[in-house]
Amino acid sequence: MNQIAVILSIYRKDNLSCVKESLDSLFTQTFSSTDIFLQLDGCIDNEVKGYLSNLPKTNIFIFERTQNKGLACSLNDLLRIVLPKGYQYVARMDADDISMPERFEKQIAYMEAHPNVDCLGTWAIEINGDGNEYFRKQMPITHEECLDFFRVRDCMIHPTVMFRRSYFEKAGLYPEDTYFGEDTMMWAKGFKAGCKFANLPEYLFKFRLDPDFFQRRRGWKHAKSIFTLRRQINEMLGFGLKEDGYALMYAIAKLMPTRILDFIYRKVR
Repeated sequence: MNQIAVILSIYRKDNLSCVKESLDSLFTQTFSSTDIFLQLDGCIDNEVKGYLSNLPKTNIFIFERTQNKGLACSLNDLLRIVLPKGYQYVARMDADDISMPERFEKQIAYMEAHPNVDCLGTWAIEINGDGNEYFRKQMPITHEECLDFFRVRDCMIHPTVMFRRSYFEKAGLYPEDTYFGEDTMMWAKGFKAGCKFANLPEYLFKFRLDPDFFQRRRGWKHAKSIFTLRRQINEMLGFGLKEDGYALMYAIAKLMPTRILDFIYRKVR
């Protein structure tokens, strides 16, 4: 059995070009002991489905359902498949992003050298829909820095992470009762359960910002949801009023026009 299980969800808005680029980046990893598990979350693009049906099936396992149930449900369904198989590591990936060729090799080397780390992310180069560089996103490196950073916002770039199977044994699966932010609550559950976090200070990932990235992350519903989620996390982890203030400012930002969100996203990070 291979050492890494990669879990990836595909849904109707994922287009063929991005899906191919994403999967090609997995096929060309310098670390080859990898199995790829895909969940088709509802009806998907016919071109994408045709492409997937012609992939070699030696280390790719595809699961389908007609109903769209969302990312958290898809990831949990895949985890329920891969964890009983005994994989030591579970890596995340999204269908429109790109892993650098040495991503898994470097993450595995770090995890082997740091057996106390349960979840390891990387830095990322954010790109626009055309593949042009938008922003270079750095994240905190050590566990202590990750926890301090998490008082304000997420300390991990979700699709960059590699989990040790111990993470799920300690913290459980993804929460499925959030409007969004299943990854944010997943990190909170990890911290609460004593999981150790780290980020490799290397740009080993390209994270794609789709054309409506900011529009989908604004509005009253989004603002209310993120404030409620962050208040819940603050209480869970014993954070205080200062962190509640950060949550309020974060929520207010989600009510601003997209052009201001774009400015904040570029400059206030």
